[in-house]
Amino acid sequence: MNRLTEKTESFLAIKRVLESHSNAFEGKPNAIAFRDSFFERTATLSQLSAAMVRPVKSLYTTRRDQRLALQQRLLLITDFGIMLAKNAQNNGMLSIFLHYKKRLRSISVAAMLQVATDELQLLDQHRSLAEALGLPATEIQDLQQLITDLRALYELTQNQLDQRRNQRLRALALINECQDILKFELDKFVSFHAGEWPVLSQNYSHLRRRRRRHQSNKLNETSDIIGTVSDAGTGLPVAGATVKLIEQGWTITTDGDGDFLFDELPAGHLTLSCHASGYEVPEIAAIVLGMNDHVVWNFQLTKLASGN
Repeated sequence: MNRLTEKTESFLAIKRVLESHSNAFEGKPNAIAFRDSFFERTATLSQLSAAMVRPVKSLYTTRRDQRLALQQRLLLITDFGIMLAKNAQNNGMLSIFLHYKKRLRSISVAAMLQVATDELQLLDQHRSLAEALGLPATEIQDLQQLITDLRALYELTQNQLDQRRNQRLRALALINECQDILKFELDKFVSFHAGEWPVLSQNYSHLRRRRRRHQSNKLNETSDIIGTVSDAGTGLPVAGATVKLIEQGWTITTDGDGDFLFDELPAGHLTLSCHASGYEVPEIAAIVLGMNDHVVWNFQLTKLASGN
């Protein structure tokens, strides 16, 4: 996210310089069109960057709390289901509840929601016996409400993440478009009129030289890899995970949303590795990156077994 912010701020600085020398564009409709196109894209990019800075961590925290509440309730319901199956002498149902009990501590949110739905159906099929064994009718209602709440929250979280990733892809596209306008149009315009507008040329060139030094001659390396590192069991993001782009030797740490970004990459075969404390090391990812390509690659990490 920091690199997107840096690019946005760089473009905004150039925009301010061009705005302060608007007279240089008078009577030059083609130059005005390219300048205004750059302004429009920079403004949109600024809005996207601001939107992506807003954290969704609180949403994840709420989802985690809801997940834990459902998990605890399901463990109790599962124990009751085992007792119910034994009383009903239903070996098939007993096998199902025993299987669920083993899975409940490590399954994903989506899988847990499915288990909860399945257990509700089983209990409903044996409602009379369940109530006779002491299961209050309100218990099933409470479980149903937990399922409904967590499913809604899970979908909301996923929608917000999808929106953020779409915003990021759009931001990357805008960055490439802005770079092309500068390189192929505005750089030439300012250079051609340097004698007539020396202050514009000096200020603009200073910003562009600083940008080129930062890019290290990577103007043509415009491909990107973005992704998320998450816990395979809970679906929650893994913040602080280390993702390495092996060929370049670049290392980045995931943010609070578990997201990472490598940009201005050359086309070719690249490999990513990932590591996070307390998790198994996943397989290295082999990625084929094309020119002006945008690749999404996600890592799902499995927690180390206790004692490892």
